[in-house]
Amino acid sequence: MALALAIGVQTSLDAQSNESNVPPRPESGTPTFKTEAREVSVVFRVVDKKNQLVPGITPSEIHVDDEGISRPITSFSGDVANAQVVVVADVSGSMGAILEPLQGALFTFADLLAQDRDREPGDVLLSLVPFSDRATLLVDRTPNPEEFKSAVKKLRPTGVTALVDTVLATLLNAFGDKEVRIPAKASKSAAQDDMTPIPSEFRRRRPTGHVAGTRRSKFLVLLTDAGENASSHQWFDITAAMLGKDVVIYSIAFDSGTPDANVSMLSKVTVQSGGKVYKAKVDNLQKVYTQIASDIRSHYQLTFAATDVVNSRKWRRIAVTTGRPDVTISGRMGYCPETPCQKEDGTFVGGSPKNWNDVVALSRDPAVIYSMKQHLENVRFEYNPETEKIVSSLASGPLLIERAWNANGKRGSDRDKPFFVTRRAEDRKQSVNIDAEVCGVRLDPELSPSSRSLFSSASEPALRVIDPEIRLARRPGSAHLAPSAVAQDTYFQSQALFFLKDPSGRIPSRIRVQCNRPHFLIGDDLVQFAIQALEYGLKVKSTSAQ
Repeated sequence: MALALAIGVQTSLDAQSNESNVPPRPESGTPTFKTEAREVSVVFRVVDKKNQLVPGITPSEIHVDDEGISRPITSFSGDVANAQVVVVADVSGSMGAILEPLQGALFTFADLLAQDRDREPGDVLLSLVPFSDRATLLVDRTPNPEEFKSAVKKLRPTGVTALVDTVLATLLNAFGDKEVRIPAKASKSAAQDDMTPIPSEFRRRRPTGHVAGTRRSKFLVLLTDAGENASSHQWFDITAAMLGKDVVIYSIAFDSGTPDANVSMLSKVTVQSGGKVYKAKVDNLQKVYTQIASDIRSHYQLTFAATDVVNSRKWRRIAVTTGRPDVTISGRMGYCPETPCQKEDGTFVGGSPKNWNDVVALSRDPAVIYSMKQHLENVRFEYNPETEKIVSSLASGPLLIERAWNANGKRGSDRDKPFFVTRRAEDRKQSVNIDAEVCGVRLDPELSPSSRSLFSSASEPALRVIDPEIRLARRPGSAHLAPSAVAQDTYFQSQALFFLKDPSGRIPSRIRVQCNRPHFLIGDDLVQFAIQALEYGLKVKSTSAQ
């Protein structure tokens, strides 16, 4: 679909009346920034060059990076003390030959988790979800391995395979909050407790009385031949749900010869969770489940406090590293400060907005707007003679600077790198794709009173940002749709509108810039996009103003 952009007096790159000015202005002029700390939990595993688990890692050896910020560790455990393990088993017709060895392997799996030498009652809660064309929760978070094994005996192969629907339903429903009664057992003596190599302030806290499921490390152990022939959802739905649930997935890929297997997608979602894929045959199921049981209890777990997060609706990347040589750490790659939030590629984590009101509700943080305006106002663009020629040519028509990812204008994968293209808007109009990330640049000879008095010196040949506005706009014309249609219309775009002015007077007219990012919430990435677009289109170099 194409959208005609008129970059004159009335333009689709211009503001869209009052409905686009969503974020409210703080009464005092300066917003109050959020200072509450969000506790983030990270479960990770450490292996050496031979892919063997590495024990004995201490918190002093671990470093947590949160979007470039070093975070202090607030708690640390040398193994997973309180875990919830959901076993999801494919029992469709194509898996009939594996049923008996599967039952034996699951018996061993439950016993290994229960018989850990350092185990306390209630350390690990087990759930069992067999599935074919539908999934059934046979056991829900039991601390009793015998109850789990009794349910395993009831497994029977039947039906077709709804793999995607089952994994999605499990992620959304099986890891919720639930109070679980923990059997009482005498605790260890202080002398025994002091034998652990983990400092006392970082030792795991044993469950007392009731433990909620959401406070536990979460593991999904999936056995499947990766066949899919009955689901109504897609693999990307799993990815979105997984990122919002902090669940580590172990996948056991069994080769049944089914023609509709999709092992590559199964592997992708598994690795993204920080888990691991095992290939299994009938004769090695015991070994695989034994290894996974060992892995689960050999994970490390830490928490850190995420303070001073201005934009809670932006997905944040994290990296857990260690100075110990020749080891590799795998775990979750990011977190959502507040659900839902948005990733760099525009996808939502923890649920997408259903309508325009939902979009507005996610973008009402004045602290984010204030931060973005400050960022823009602190940018200076150094220019050269080529820039002056480009600006002079704006008198004959505005310039469009569009970010593209590939020939189709869409981002294909995480490996795709963006590039910019520029073109002149003929007759002050130019047609661009409605989903395009684009900046419109034109001369604006009118000089507002506020911009005349902004600079006290006229010496440096550089462009400065004045009068920045940050807003959210809905799809052009959607306000005139019937109420039922508007409710279904979730098209939106974040917009940055500002002017460039040369204090030296070498470029006499100010330059009007408006940048649109369709389907993106308001965030500092909009400012970065605007800066990059101007660097390319106007041949300028951005620096921070002193």
